[in-house]
Order: sequence, then C-alpha cells, then structure tokens
Amino acid sequence: MKRRETAQRQGRSRCARFICGAAAAALLVSGVPLAAHSTDSSFVPRALDLTLERFRPLTAHAAVTGPSQPSERGMSLAELNGYSEERWAALMDNTLSYDEIDDLIHSFNPVVVSAWSNLNDNLKLIASIRDNIKSREREMKNEEDEAKRENRGDASIYAMQSAILKSAAHGMNETVEKMSRAETSTNRPLRQAERQVSGGAKQLMIAYDGLREQIEILRESEAMYQKLLADAEARLAVGMATPADVQQARVTLLSTQSQLGSLETTAESLRKNLILLCGWKEDAQPEITRVPDADVTRIDRMDPETDLKQAIAKNASIIAFHHERHDKSSESMRVRDLTEGQMYDNLLVNLRTQKEKAIADRAALEGAKAGMQAAEMTKNAADLQYQMGMISTAQYLGAVTQYAQARTALLTADSTLFLDLEQYDWMLSGTASVE
Repeated sequence: MKRRETAQRQGRSRCARFICGAAAAALLVSGVPLAAHSTDSSFVPRALDLTLERFRPLTAHAAVTGPSQPSERGMSLAELNGYSEERWAALMDNTLSYDEIDDLIHSFNPVVVSAWSNLNDNLKLIASIRDNIKSREREMKNEEDEAKRENRGDASIYAMQSAILKSAAHGMNETVEKMSRAETSTNRPLRQAERQVSGGAKQLMIAYDGLREQIEILRESEAMYQKLLADAEARLAVGMATPADVQQARVTLLSTQSQLGSLETTAESLRKNLILLCGWKEDAQPEITRVPDADVTRIDRMDPETDLKQAIAKNASIIAFHHERHDKSSESMRVRDLTEGQMYDNLLVNLRTQKEKAIADRAALEGAKAGMQAAEMTKNAADLQYQMGMISTAQYLGAVTQYAQARTALLTADSTLFLDLEQYDWMLSGTASVE
C-alpha cells in the first residue's frame, strides 16, 4: 500500500525517472549494456542521450492525491479516484494482474495523462521497444536457421522464441501505427490514447507470460538433462553406455542452458518495459500474475454483424472522420457517404476475419492438446524403458525433447487464442482498422 503513495509525492523527478527507466528498458531488449547511473533527472548516461533527446519531464498524474474542493473533504483516496475501496487496494498493492492494466495505465502512467506532445514521447518509447523486440526476433530466427542447417534439436526452441517475439512486435506495431495517425479534431478524447497504451502493455504482458512459461519448461528440462548426463556417465563406467551417449547428453544440456540464458535476458527486458508502462519504477519487483487461459466460449459470443454497431460508435478513425469538415456540395456529400460506407464495410470484414482466426486457432489449440497427450504417453513409456535399460540415452533424450516441444506448442496455441479473443474485444473498444 505504501509504494504508490510514495511515488505520488515525487512529482517532476518521479516522471523524469520514469522516462529514463523506460528508455533504459528499451535498450535492454536489444542487449545494450548500461553503466550504473543515478536516477536524478539531471543525469542521463550517454547510452540514453539519443533516446531521450526530445523527452521532457512530466508534471501530471491521473491519480488524485487529495481533495480539490470542499465537497471532497473526508473522502478516501479510492473515492477521490472513482474506485471502490477493494479495487483501489488491489491497484495499490505490489501485484500486477492482467485485468488491472487499464486502470494502472489510467491512474499511474504519467505519460498518458500529460499533454499530447508528451504523449508523443510515449509513442517513441513504444516504437523503440517494438524495434528492439523485432531485432531480438530476427536474432532468434537466425539462430533457428543455423540450428536447422546443423540438424540440431534446439531449432524448435529458437522458433518458439521467435514466434513469441514476432507476435509481440506485430501487436505493438499496430499500436504504434494507430497512435501515429494525424489528429483531425482538437477534441479527440484522451481515452483513445489510453486504450492504445493499454493495448501495448497487454501485448507485453502476454509476451512476457509466454516467455516465463517457456523458461519454466527449460528449467525442468535442464534439471532432467543434468540427471541424464550423470546417469550416462555412470552407465559408461559399467559398460552400459557409450562415449557418444555421454557426449550427446552433455551437448543437449549445454544447449538447453544457453537457451535458458537467452530467454531469461529477453523476459527481463519485457518485464521492465511492462512495469514502467504500468507506473512502477524500473528497479521495482512487483509480482506479475499469470495471464488467464483462453476462454474458448468467448468465440460463440462473437457476432460481427451485431457487434458492428458498437465498433462503429467507438472507432477512433470513424469518430475523427465524422468531425472533419466537409464541403456541402452534393458531390462532396456523395463522396463522403461512399467513404463512410466503405469504412463500415471494412470494419465488418475485419471483425469477421478476427472471428475466423479465433475459430482456426481454437482448432489448433485442440490439436496441440492432442499432441501433448500423445507426447506424454510416449515419455511415460520411455521413462519405463530407460529405467529397464531397453533404450539408449539418445533415444530417451529424443522422447524427453519431444515432450518439451509438445508442452511449448500447447503453450503457444493457448496464448495465440487468448490474444485473438482480446484483439476482437479491442476492436469493439475502438482500435479496429477501417482500411
């Protein structure tokens, strides 16, 4: 309960530290080392100079810290900020949950509640994060290609990292593109910008959660491969294994440890970016809860034709179009009506496409579940055969690797479907493309 109360008293220097920390986290994604530095806003390491060239300290906070008029005297902070006591307590603890992101962005992200010029700085930050994630994704893709050329068994692990990062970069790229569009009305609501930043933060949390689960799988695999290496060495001593068995077990272990280190570095970078966007300082260690599993029943509630009305009413591009000044001539009005109709048609097509993608990915999830069950059965059988000396260390390693790959595939399928469902809801909240 204390950490946000402290943060709210820090004023301009708090905001400056937020921007410095955000830029630092963006650089971390690409692996740029940062020297130890002060959090004082007057000190910015040279590594951050270019990133922060046009950034300015902010002064506004969305969270209300005290009464602003006599009628608010005696009100609690929860009441002042428009939350129930229970919800405010949840926001003020040191836990970051997926369903809290919108409120955390609204109340504690200082960039969101700043002037539009400062909001543009946040856009640059997200673009920088996106670009660095893309760079990391390309590195993982190159590693995957090299592993395939060498016929190594770790190609699928690199592929998984690449897929997770590609999905995050794609989602954040859509956020950047939407936020980069020119404003056509001076009274365009700030909450639209909040939705865009929240979407970027949710993309980060989904990507981070996927990497975190992949790390858990690799840690379990590492422990198993360590045991297998020791076992292979013991078998070699009594003539039950060959030097090749020992070497393969050692290579597999070292490869897994290398992959684990890579994932941990990437996940930590995403974690820092996520907590910065949600209002924590860069050195904070909030508990980040798991992203919910995909609820496949949400697909049955998707009705693009019915949902179109809501999507139109909240769509930022359509709202901006309605606020534009149009010539009153009959030809101008005809073109305007055609353009508006095309936007509506495009929006409906995009809603339908998103639902179709969710249906396809639901089938993929079912396939991944079946693959996981088969891999589990194969591994259980291999466990028994290996204990009885019926299969070699290499054969057992193959079964263990297949099981880890099946777990990864299931994780990816569930994460992909969850993102599909979220993106459909985001389209209804106003972020859908009308092109």
